[in-house]
Amino acid sequence: MVRIIVNGALGQMGREIIAQATGDASITVVAGLDPSASEAAASGLRFPLINDITTLQENADVVVDFSHPSALSGLLHYCTKTRTALVLGTTGYSAADKRLIEDTARVIPIFQSPNMSYGVAVLADLTRQATKALGSRFDVEIVETHHRRKMDSPSGTALMLADAVIATSADPMTVVLDRSDRHEPRQPGEVGVVARRGGTVAGAHTVGFYGDDEVIELSHAALSRRILAGGALRAAGYIAGKGPGLYSMTQLLAEQSLVTHVGLERDVAVLSLEAVSADPDDLAGLFGALRGINVDMISATTPHGDRLDLAFSVPQADLAAAVRALADGANPLKPHITEHLTKLTVEGEGMACAPGVAARVFACLAARGVSARQVTTSETKITMAVEAAQAPSIVEAVRAEFGLA
Repeated sequence: MVRIIVNGALGQMGREIIAQATGDASITVVAGLDPSASEAAASGLRFPLINDITTLQENADVVVDFSHPSALSGLLHYCTKTRTALVLGTTGYSAADKRLIEDTARVIPIFQSPNMSYGVAVLADLTRQATKALGSRFDVEIVETHHRRKMDSPSGTALMLADAVIATSADPMTVVLDRSDRHEPRQPGEVGVVARRGGTVAGAHTVGFYGDDEVIELSHAALSRRILAGGALRAAGYIAGKGPGLYSMTQLLAEQSLVTHVGLERDVAVLSLEAVSADPDDLAGLFGALRGINVDMISATTPHGDRLDLAFSVPQADLAAAVRALADGANPLKPHITEHLTKLTVEGEGMACAPGVAARVFACLAARGVSARQVTTSETKITMAVEAAQAPSIVEAVRAEFGLA
């Protein structure tokens, strides 16, 4: 069970966090902090409610904060002193505040996100994917809407989404918050951010990609603050027990999607070539001879002098044609062949930003006494050739390791 202290316990978010934690068997609130704490306010609570963090005596795994940037210094001092993890859901931090958070994260684990919604984390991930796919051919504009009482503008979430575009784009881009004093066409490389305030809107964000004769919009709307409280509790469970560092919803999402698919392709053959020429023209000629064959899982050693070892796979049905093509070239090659293998693919978007996935996959192989015959990787995929009879056992092990149904 994760023990938490809620800072800003009497605010709207603090109350919602406490309400959700009450119904969650994996979380218990051990204390509440709020400058408005009083004996009357504490009536009915199952934990102490105090107004001064320096008098806090309860031990906790995580402090969850939804209050005001002015509380930051005291929170960081307390959490550093007690080595307590910290979840920061407060927005509106200054540049100096952010540097202080980064410095403190070298000592304790801190989870910070301008929006604790899991859905917004997915929106940010989709924004990165769209930016990669659409490139500079599409203009990007972000519109956010919040309730009339929100203090900061634009929202931290809107700026987070803009940062996702800027960090992913291959071209330089800058955020533009206001065009009211400009009388000129939109400039290349701009990410426009528009803030709207009114009513009781919990929060809505749209990332628009505007191209020639077509528009793509990615949107998320929070229908209540419940999703933010739920996300904060998810973050508390995630960060409890972790080492020092600055964690985010991006990392949490990544760990949830480390492996999302395990696939099999049966009947492939692996061809291994030793000491082939590393000359670019020779390599181009080698694969040129295989032009009509589906060559897959290509790997090579670092050249030793002018030679390297090379391996790749082909469908079993194309093996004979591949062998003939290698033998008929200007420099005839005779590969070592392993036939009737199964290609195993383990993939997940979270691999791109989370370490240790390969170690866990190969531990699954080791537990089953399996040696991979060929391995290639990318940011989001590990592919290997294994004995056909062993493939189902490995799939079962990998699915169990990463919690796939």
